[in-house]
Amino acid sequence: MISEMYRKRLSPTLVILMTIFIDLTGFGIVIPLLPFYAAVFQAGSTALGVLVASFAFMQFIFSPILGSLSDRIGRRPVLLLSILTSVASFILFSFANSFITLLLSRIVAGLATEVSVAQAYISDVTKEKDRVKGLGRVGAAQGAGFIIGPALGGFLSTYGFSVAGFVAAALALINLIFAFFFLPESKKNRESKELVSGSSLSGLADALSKPLMSYLLIIVFIMSLAFSAFPVIMPLLAISLFGLGASDMSLFFVYFGVVQIVFQGLIMGKLANRVGEEKLIALGSFLMTMGVLLMALFPNLAIFFTLTTIVVSGSGILQTSIPSFISKGTVEDERGGVLGVIQSVSSIARVPGPLIGGFVYEFAGLVAPFFLSAFFLMFATVLGIRIATSASHIRFREYEGK
Repeated sequence: MISEMYRKRLSPTLVILMTIFIDLTGFGIVIPLLPFYAAVFQAGSTALGVLVASFAFMQFIFSPILGSLSDRIGRRPVLLLSILTSVASFILFSFANSFITLLLSRIVAGLATEVSVAQAYISDVTKEKDRVKGLGRVGAAQGAGFIIGPALGGFLSTYGFSVAGFVAAALALINLIFAFFFLPESKKNRESKELVSGSSLSGLADALSKPLMSYLLIIVFIMSLAFSAFPVIMPLLAISLFGLGASDMSLFFVYFGVVQIVFQGLIMGKLANRVGEEKLIALGSFLMTMGVLLMALFPNLAIFFTLTTIVVSGSGILQTSIPSFISKGTVEDERGGVLGVIQSVSSIARVPGPLIGGFVYEFAGLVAPFFLSAFFLMFATVLGIRIATSASHIRFREYEGK
């Protein structure tokens, strides 16, 4: 009775944003500690790559599954299950006494893929004209978590990796309790439907069979591939050209989060209402292309700072406008699954991105990975323009066959 009373008082959007923020804060606590924790077990760079890749691979598999599950049994139970899974992963992290246990903690963490479900939740509770604004705030909540989490993790690591893990687990448990009492169900049709089993591959096949969707998936893959390499190649360029140190680079990454919060949380909604999501997809791809390309051509710190802002803004535009565009063209009972496919593609692209960026940098020189990223992003821009021109004549729902 009390929980129902507070659910009515609190905005569902506020509750889901708090849920995402707390979850990403816990996630951000443990991520920067992985290289050091792995070193305790004498694990090399290859083993560290396995830790990172295992998480992304599990997201690739389970994002569409959990998204589809939320379409059938509701967003709330899937979100609660995901948060509970996060609690288990942090506890495993805290008690890890071998590399295998540490790896298991990352595998379990990869099961808790609630971003696509949260996006579907926001899509359920917002009107179409406010969709980008709502999804932009999800990105802002993620950005805030990524700022506070690593800072908190760095402080807690002085007391031991286990302490940091237990704090992350405690935050996840608080998040679970908060969501249980205050997060209402967002789907209007709450009747349980027959579950349909599926996998990432079948979800991708279904999505690719729909016109325009294949373009969107390619853009998401390219954007995620290029942006995941950015934290590798950008510091290498900054250190080589400007002599920036570790503390300087830490401030840059904090700045990434601040740009994400401001742009996605405050600007995206107004921008989408004036321009439209389909044009923003082309704009976001173009901004990323020009930012990455020019960054390698102009060795000036002020220009470097400006272009970093452009790249992060372009990525934020894509991460917000694509889910919004898709959600408006997808019926409620398929929304979670389709957004899960998008998250799945993004996850798998983040596995090779840093590896390719580092490899090309090492063997082809300083500017080569920037030119390579710009080349792929240019292709994404062309597809974005195709989407913008097609959507101006034919509604996306008609492409979906709805």
